[in-house]
Amino acid sequence: MLEINWKQDYHGEFTCPTCEKSQLNLGGRNSTGQKKLKCPNCKIQISTSLKLSSQSRYLKLKQKDRYINTNWEQDYHNEFTCPLCNKSKLNLGGANRRGKRELMCPNCKNVTLTYLGLNDSSKYLQSKLKNKHIDWEKDYHGEFTCPLCEESRLNLGGANGRGKMKFTCPNCKKNTLESLDLCGRSKYLNLKLKDEHIDWERDYHGEFVCPECNAEGMTVWGINKTTLKRQFFCLSCKKIQYQSRTIDEIKMIEDPVNPGITWYTNHRLDDFICTNCQERNIYIHQIDNVKKRFKCRTCKKIQYDSIVLVTNIVSRFNQNSLPVKAYKWEDDEWDLRAISPNFDERDRRHYFANFGGFELDWFKCKIKEYICCLCKLGTAFATIQNYLYCLKPLSIYLDKSHVSGFDEINRDLFLDYIVSENHNITQKLVAARKFFTAGTIQGWFNINQDIIRDADYPKRHQGNPDPMSNSVRKQIEENLHLLPDPIARMWLICYFAAMRPSELSLLNQNCLIQEGQHWKIVWRRKKGKDQHEIPISRNIAKVVQEQQEYIKNLWGDSWKYLFCHYQGLSFTDPLMPKLEAVKKVLPAHDANPLLMGIRTLIIALDIKDENGQPAKFHENLLRPTRLTELFEQGHDLAVVSAWAGHKQLATTSTYYTQVSCELMEREAGHIQKALVNSNGYRVLYESYPKSFWENPTAHKLELGDTHINTPIYGYCGLPLDQDCHKFRACYTCQSFVATIDKLPEYINVRDELRGKQAKAMSAGQEVLVEQFGTQADRLDEIVAGLHQEAT
Repeated sequence: MLEINWKQDYHGEFTCPTCEKSQLNLGGRNSTGQKKLKCPNCKIQISTSLKLSSQSRYLKLKQKDRYINTNWEQDYHNEFTCPLCNKSKLNLGGANRRGKRELMCPNCKNVTLTYLGLNDSSKYLQSKLKNKHIDWEKDYHGEFTCPLCEESRLNLGGANGRGKMKFTCPNCKKNTLESLDLCGRSKYLNLKLKDEHIDWERDYHGEFVCPECNAEGMTVWGINKTTLKRQFFCLSCKKIQYQSRTIDEIKMIEDPVNPGITWYTNHRLDDFICTNCQERNIYIHQIDNVKKRFKCRTCKKIQYDSIVLVTNIVSRFNQNSLPVKAYKWEDDEWDLRAISPNFDERDRRHYFANFGGFELDWFKCKIKEYICCLCKLGTAFATIQNYLYCLKPLSIYLDKSHVSGFDEINRDLFLDYIVSENHNITQKLVAARKFFTAGTIQGWFNINQDIIRDADYPKRHQGNPDPMSNSVRKQIEENLHLLPDPIARMWLICYFAAMRPSELSLLNQNCLIQEGQHWKIVWRRKKGKDQHEIPISRNIAKVVQEQQEYIKNLWGDSWKYLFCHYQGLSFTDPLMPKLEAVKKVLPAHDANPLLMGIRTLIIALDIKDENGQPAKFHENLLRPTRLTELFEQGHDLAVVSAWAGHKQLATTSTYYTQVSCELMEREAGHIQKALVNSNGYRVLYESYPKSFWENPTAHKLELGDTHINTPIYGYCGLPLDQDCHKFRACYTCQSFVATIDKLPEYINVRDELRGKQAKAMSAGQEVLVEQFGTQADRLDEIVAGLHQEAT
């Protein structure tokens, strides 16, 4: 195959590449026809890796590369050092199957391959360490530090297959590639850390803080070749961060208001404290005109250098309501209280409707009529604000499309509008559809109601209810005493009654009613537009009475609600020592005292869920959690639905009750309970009347033994209103139901019946023999059937 006479021409020219001590002896051939050479020292067999196309001259030419035109045997004199251990010179080996030269280290026994297709002779040995413009061998003197361990200087290695220079760390044994296409000579070593305007090597001393772990002292890491942004490496979390702005914006910023004051981006301000979380982790974020914005990297909140006294802020910190602004049709800002005086106290943040974003006068006119109509119908101000928010994009699109009237609005135009919108498309479709429907009914315009179809709405993925887990709820309830009493009472009342947060906010002081020895709580529901009442325990009634006394001590009869808002809420201290009552209803945002109090408690006590993750809380979770608890306690779904005030049972079962794993296990044991009839065959629970499962006690059979009657254990599967004609002969009735928990009793009764049958037979009482024998036979079938179900 190879046309080589190994026995004649081979005289031990090859040296073992593993031990480097002995000459290889000639062996046989392997299964692929390759010649095997054996080392007498380390006993390793080595096959020839090349299909030789010449005679025994191959032995003299083996050390010559075929593709590189390099005579390694003649020109190589151990110029290469092992890039892994950096201790020994590499010895020349053979060529692998891909034609690349193998160089072996006698110290660490590792093999290193040549990576470049060489096109010259042994001069490559002198030019291997030279890049196109940089003579690394001459100019590099260990200036680079290992970016991984930050301990040792990098030693110069070779070049990889893409022409990139490799640097090896003698400490961690890792290789690092050059990250930039070098365009200069070794002066690059001094210019590597210099940007166009910033000398990072000279001026940067670890001032940046890692945004992931908040550790100080990020190191400069080079420049990303794709984004051309500087990179910084965190020694703590081992993550790389990119500069978030261009280099020009990272420089110092002059204060536009206070001459002589300079701000530096990405530098922590030691003297600034976050008003939200009380942490000293404030950075300058942005300067807009004369307004400076600061960002807390702990709670991610934006703080301003001063407060602008706008309407919302004045309303937030003022206990008295703002005066009602007179209603004028031509104004672009309306005070909705002037149109709808019977407004909700929780709508303080939505008093004013702004029409400034509607550029088309004909469209704005009808929008105003629509808003005026909604106010007269008693629509919540927050809902009106949402409609305005969703209709403004439609107005902008009509203006861009040069639409001059409602008669030009058709389905094709509206489909183009749907395609152009990417966010909140469902809300925008709902608002537009209601506006077009109301306008057509009122006669403001005439638009085909088919312009928006049900198929246009994105598919809604309605998830299952997600109540709090029992472990999290119990941990919170066990530590409610750490919270201020008014906030703890909010939890107790809202959770027990399964109230919505808006209903808790507007709960009146006179909500508690006593009827004899029983108590109940009554409140008006805004969503259902009705009055709802539920019975409460004496403990909850006592909590309500304590809160009534608390409010009366604050303001007497001048405040009609059971709860109020507070200032001085803390994110870190559950005791909230700076808490101050404010004569305002509970707000519907993150400043809600109940929401902030429970979240502060979770953070302070480090409350975890079953998965070991920090517990999450929102006041909207209380209602489904309470209803799920009632359902798991065994209450009928109709009772749970009545407690929630739902008109449809499907609403309760779909959106407010979740079947837990414990309930499934309990019910599975109940459903999968082995049931057999008098013939020993298994029966399904669906075959019995509904009362059999709703009230199994009414069907239970527990008849004792007498001198002539047999004891009966089990259940009767007949409807409760149907007469039974086999009284005391239940074991022979097709409606008899046997359960596996009574198996020992069935065996005892069968044995007793067999004994009675034997006595009756000896006494010649044939009727009793047949009676006892029939029941015993049926019990044999029942016992056999239960044994089969048990296995």
